[in-house]
Amino acid sequence: MNETSFTNVYNPQTCILSPTVFILNVLESYTGGNKLKTLHGRLIVKFIDDKFIPSTIKGNIHFSSYEYFKKLEEGSNDKGKKDNKENAEFIKVYSNNHALLMRVVPEGSKPLGPNDTTGAFSVPFKSIAWITSYPDEDKEYGISSFAVIDPDKDMENGKIKDSFINDVSEISNNRRVLVFSEGDLRKSLDDFATENNKTPHMLYDDVEYTDDNRGNRNGLQKDLKYARQHEWRIRINMDILDNNGNIFLPGLDIGLVRDLSEI
Repeated sequence: MNETSFTNVYNPQTCILSPTVFILNVLESYTGGNKLKTLHGRLIVKFIDDKFIPSTIKGNIHFSSYEYFKKLEEGSNDKGKKDNKENAEFIKVYSNNHALLMRVVPEGSKPLGPNDTTGAFSVPFKSIAWITSYPDEDKEYGISSFAVIDPDKDMENGKIKDSFINDVSEISNNRRVLVFSEGDLRKSLDDFATENNKTPHMLYDDVEYTDDNRGNRNGLQKDLKYARQHEWRIRINMDILDNNGNIFLPGLDIGLVRDLSEI
């Protein structure tokens, strides 16, 4: 095997790569994390249902809109996906400049209007964050989500740490794992953007986990409660995608394992 690339051994009849060949090559190339750096960075992994494997192996990266993620049901198997604060704007106000008034309106009563304070009482507060959503933009932008494995933090003795596997267990949901070199994936995305003149329409990087609810979230920020997902994300305009919701990245080297413990 060329140590600077992944080797795909794909059987179209079974829709499975040869896990033995791939696993041995990964262990030979990445023990200690030294060889990984010759692949231009970290490992990017995508948890995927079997029915999507053939298309993705060919280089099709699928996207779903903000609207789709916001409407995911809480009881779905992919519990970690739902985030109502995607693509939201936060405006923080402080008590020294504002007063918060509240009143209880009997059912069936007519609204009194914003300037009528009849029956209202003051509620003490230090600061409040108002959240504004943009339903039209939720349909315009799409996301494709991955997890990032940093060998310096997430691997030990050539294996992925159990703590990382536990962190992502909710989103992995016992699905197979596609494995990319971050350097290869970034280069393919750069080439796609340049060739299609789409540079301003694409963002890709680690997700920033924050409790700072100020300003607009550009698609690469999420609440701290999602930090265990170790997410690496691509955000794109939906009108760039083909009829199946994909972009095509030819020449990607992609490996497939049954679960993270096999890397």
